[in-house]
Amino acid sequence: MKRSGIAFLTLLAGLSVSAAAAESGKADPRLGEQVDRICFGRNINNFKTIEGEDDAILLEKGVNDWYKATLIGACNYSQLKWAQAVAIDQRPAGGCVTPGDYLIFSRSAFGDFSFPNTTRCAISEIYRWNPDAAADAAKDRADGEGASGDEN
Repeated sequence: MKRSGIAFLTLLAGLSVSAAAAESGKADPRLGEQVDRICFGRNINNFKTIEGEDDAILLEKGVNDWYKATLIGACNYSQLKWAQAVAIDQRPAGGCVTPGDYLIFSRSAFGDFSFPNTTRCAISEIYRWNPDAAADAAKDRADGEGASGDEN
């Protein structure tokens, strides 16, 4: 019963995210294909927030292999920007994460995952992320504008 409730919430969150993306009409060039899991060696290598974007976090697997995880819960930018550590709930030694799994974020610099220092968030979707694509897209737009100008 609990698992079906999580799946239902994940479905609702996915629909609202997809509707918001369609409504804005602008796709983020950094957002890649949707994936069903991220498998880490021992731990999540790195993580960072996306400035101004609620309910999302970037997770690094290996070296420079980034993924965007959309989240459900009290996982807004103002909460997560102070996080110092992240762990996969129920798998402290790492492993794979899939939609429906939980991440725990700690505000303690010492990796203290006790209740007052943590934020717990469920993953609703996972996408590949290319942090260099925004700069590439801006360069392509600038090149396109220069090429279309009058040369007289």
